[in-house]
Amino acid sequence: MIAVSGAEMVKMIVAYDGGDFHGFQRQREEPTVQSSLERALSEVNRAEVSIQGAGRTDAGVHARGQVVAFRPRVQIPLHRWPRAVNRLLPSGLVVRSAESVGQDFDPVRHARWKHYRYEISCGENPSPFERRYVCWLPTQLSVSKMQCAGHRLLGRHDFSSFQVSGRPVASPVRSLYQLAVHRQEGRIITDMVADGFLYKMARSIVGTLIYVGEGRIMPEEMRDILRERNRSRAGPTAPAQGLYMLRVQY
Repeated sequence: MIAVSGAEMVKMIVAYDGGDFHGFQRQREEPTVQSSLERALSEVNRAEVSIQGAGRTDAGVHARGQVVAFRPRVQIPLHRWPRAVNRLLPSGLVVRSAESVGQDFDPVRHARWKHYRYEISCGENPSPFERRYVCWLPTQLSVSKMQCAGHRLLGRHDFSSFQVSGRPVASPVRSLYQLAVHRQEGRIITDMVADGFLYKMARSIVGTLIYVGEGRIMPEEMRDILRERNRSRAGPTAPAQGLYMLRVQY
C-alpha cells in the first residue's frame, strides 16, 4: 500500500479509443484525452492538475500504452489511483496502471523508444465492426514488397519526407530501430519502433508502404525518397483509425 510522497510524481499507463476524442492534446471546446484525464484527476485531487503525455496522438489514433505523468495533491496508495480516476472517465478512456517516479520525470524527454502499430484489412467489403479500428483497402497488397521497402528505412535518418508540416521540431533526424510488416489473423500489421516520431511520421510511412504494396512505388525507391527530404515524394498519410500507440519504453 505505497503512497506517493510530495516530492514524487505519478506515472500512469492509459489506453483509449481514439475515435471518441479529438486527439490527445487539450483543446478549448472539443473532448480530448488530456482534458478528460485532467478533469478527473483534478476532482480526485481536489485541486487543479495538469498532465504531461508521452505523445500527442491525433484524432482517431488509438493507444494501448500511452504514458502520462502528474504531480499528486493528495496521498492515495498507488494501487488505488486507477480505480479512483477510472470512475470519472468516459468509457473510451481507461487508466491501466500507476507507479511512482521521480519529480524530474518527463514522459517525452526520458523515453528511450516508442512502439506504434498500424493495422490494415484488405477485401472486397469492409466490416462495419472494424471501421473505427483498422484501415480498410479494397485491393490486395504485396507484403513481401512492403517488407523490402520498410527495411530500407531502418537506421538513423532525416525523415523529412515522412513529416507533415504543422509542428516545428529542432531536428527531423530520428532512429528507426524496427519496421516489420506481417500478416496476422487476416490483417496486415506494421510495427514501428523508433526513438521518436515526427508529426504524422508513422502514418506517412505506412501510406508510402501501401503504395509499395500496390505497386505504385518500387521498394528500391525508398532510399531515394529518404534522401530527397521532400514530403511530396512519399506516399499519402494513412488514415488515423489504423494506428495504435502500443508502448513507450523508459
